[in-house]
Amino acid sequence: MSRRARRAPRFVWLLAALAAVLILIGAGGYYLGNSSQPYRTAPEFPVAEYLATSSSLRGNTYRLTGSVLNSIAWSPAEGRLISVQPAGTDTPIPVVLPVAVSKDGPQKGQRFHFLVEVRDSGLLYVASLTKS
Repeated sequence: MSRRARRAPRFVWLLAALAAVLILIGAGGYYLGNSSQPYRTAPEFPVAEYLATSSSLRGNTYRLTGSVLNSIAWSPAEGRLISVQPAGTDTPIPVVLPVAVSKDGPQKGQRFHFLVEVRDSGLLYVASLTKS
């Protein structure tokens, strides 16, 4: 009497293939969801640390997402000083929009993604911005 070779049932292979496909779809969705955020290579701006002491952040570049609250001041040489409310906080912070960056100055209530640099004075200067 000959013996029959034992094989794993086909449905086990089908379940394994289905699990692999679902994992790949989930990883792709996660990657595509995060890739749409501009300036994702820059670290998130630490609002609490900035409010405590901005001197430790000088010279660093961060990404900041927030809404424009008001235009505070304007200088032809420096640009516009605006107040921005970062996402997830209630405390507005001052941000300088240089003339080269703010061609069509942002309006009150608009939401932006900013790439900001903390200068020696402790003020945030926008290197780049995109509307969200």
